[in-house]
Amino acid sequence: MARRPDHELTASVRPDGYLELFSRRTGKVHRCGPRGTTMWLALQRSDWQPESAAEEIAARLGVDPDSIRCDIEAWVAHFREAAE
Repeated sequence: MARRPDHELTASVRPDGYLELFSRRTGKVHRCGPRGTTMWLALQRSDWQPESAAEEIAARLGVDPDSIRCDIEAWVAHFREAAE
C-alpha cells in the first residue's frame, strides 16, 4: 500500500549525493547515502509504491526485485519509527 511521507517532511538531495530529510514536526534531520537517495527517488517516481520502486531499481542493477523491495520496506519502516 502506498503511503506518502509526512507533509511536515522536507527532502533535499545535496551536491554530494546524500539525501537530507528534515522533519519540521520533530526537528530531526536524517542524512542518507546514495543508496537511500536512490530508494527515495524511486519511491517518488513510483507514487510511493515499494513494489514499483523495487522493480525500477532492480532492473537498473540487474538483481531480484524482491530483495530490493525488502530493503525499501525496511528503510521506510526505519524512518516511520524515527518519526514517532
